[in-house]
Amino acid sequence: MKTILYILTLLAIIITLALGLEQSLAFGYLSFAIAPYLTTLYILKISNHPTAKYTAYATAIFVIFVGLYFLIDTTYMEDNLEHKFSFLFIPMWQLTMLLVSGLVVYFSNRKNS
Repeated sequence: MKTILYILTLLAIIITLALGLEQSLAFGYLSFAIAPYLTTLYILKISNHPTAKYTAYATAIFVIFVGLYFLIDTTYMEDNLEHKFSFLFIPMWQLTMLLVSGLVVYFSNRKNS
């Protein structure tokens, strides 16, 4: 399962970079836009306890699919929105969610199995 989520996360990074380069965004926006996916990779890597693994899996699936959906929706489907704002606000809620789930993974890993 981890391998599949690693591949999906790397695919999300590639799609986000492609959308950002298509919009000709600055390097700062692009690095901020892929930061949640890099954090997802790290959380997947450090999860050892079964509770931590299930939390990391659910978080990764949600961050990847919902994040890409909103990014593609604001880039291609909504004509009246400013596309560059989506590269700013979507990673903010992704990182907030990863902070909470990262704490769950951290404390779950410390439990005795």
